[in-house]
Amino acid sequence: MICREQDGAIVMVKQHDHGKLAGELAIGFKEQHVPTEGRREEVLWAVAQHDRGWIDLDETPFWNDAEQAPYTFIDFPVVPKLTFYKRGLDEIEEHTPYGALLCSLHFERLIKIAGLDYPELTLYQENEEERRARIHRELEASKPIGEDELYYDARLLEFCDDLSLYLALNEPGCPKSEEHPWWREGFSGTEDFSFTSGRVITAEWQDKSTLMLEPFPFEKTLEVAFMLRRVEKSEIAKKGIARAYSETPEEECRIVLTARNNI
Repeated sequence: MICREQDGAIVMVKQHDHGKLAGELAIGFKEQHVPTEGRREEVLWAVAQHDRGWIDLDETPFWNDAEQAPYTFIDFPVVPKLTFYKRGLDEIEEHTPYGALLCSLHFERLIKIAGLDYPELTLYQENEEERRARIHRELEASKPIGEDELYYDARLLEFCDDLSLYLALNEPGCPKSEEHPWWREGFSGTEDFSFTSGRVITAEWQDKSTLMLEPFPFEKTLEVAFMLRRVEKSEIAKKGIARAYSETPEEECRIVLTARNNI
């Protein structure tokens, strides 16, 4: 679950809904910069499905007693998190081995960034190294991976994941000083896209429904939507997180993504 606090409530977004949003962003990305190796549909599907391992977990949120808040994707206990990472990757591999390779690398990057150090991680990482090596061998025999293909696709997944998280973790319209700290200086890795000329893509809210990006990464102005729930803390105190969440109706958040020089 992706969570942020707002005016006596906890705004909650399902991980898979965030993933589907990332997939929409990938579809709108500047297509002339997509590698020509012919795996575009696999990549787009994998970006949209990269967090499918969280589908069942997010049906009922869990309460973190130590933090007095719902568990999020950041602090969720490591052992079940790894179990559902693997489950999601297994399901992705059934549909597209290349997509599983891409998503496995993505999770490996997130683990390293988080600096996690648990005994259970060793076995998980060894198994994922074996998965990636096997997929590489299988693809080399049928459809070899281009020299820059995997690197580019990993950057695409990273950016779409980051921008989707940015939209879920920030209150629309908030000033730069109140943004989530992860992206105040821009989206790391985006300087590798050819159209950025070595610059990092940055974001700034124009208003509560419009986000400006520079350099602009999409073919055209893009409107996206995702579902969220604003669960009142008073309801959580009375009913518990599971019931309060289930009884809170979903609402749609719509955001227009535009180039800064369009205003």
